[in-house]
Amino acid sequence: MRDKPFGAALLDVARQTLLQEIAPGLEGGPRYAALMVANAIGIVGREIEQQSLVERAWRGVLSRVAEEGADLDVSATRLVRAIRDGEHDADAALQETAKVAAGIWKPSLAEARGAAEATPPGPSRSGPS
Repeated sequence: MRDKPFGAALLDVARQTLLQEIAPGLEGGPRYAALMVANAIGIVGREIEQQSLVERAWRGVLSRVAEEGADLDVSATRLVRAIRDGEHDADAALQETAKVAAGIWKPSLAEARGAAEATPPGPSRSGPS
């Protein structure tokens, strides 16, 4: 059994090769393009790795607005409308879905936020002691 999906592992190798062996030798526009491609590869790899988590989170959210027999697009449209109307402002399932998405699209920000939430309130540790 594999530790993680093969496709995600292959994408990770491609991303690391691009970042470590190709991008350092580039400048200007070509370097920027290589870094954008590496970023896209990272996002797709995380989507593959976390597919079951994403599906579970979305099922939880969409179940709140789903009507019997409605397809995914209809449920998603109803969810968007409900969010715009403020019906899910404190919805834990929707917040969990946002955290999963943040972990895929901006993992460094999601990690920083998780660390900030885990840090007990008190004096700042970044200033002089």
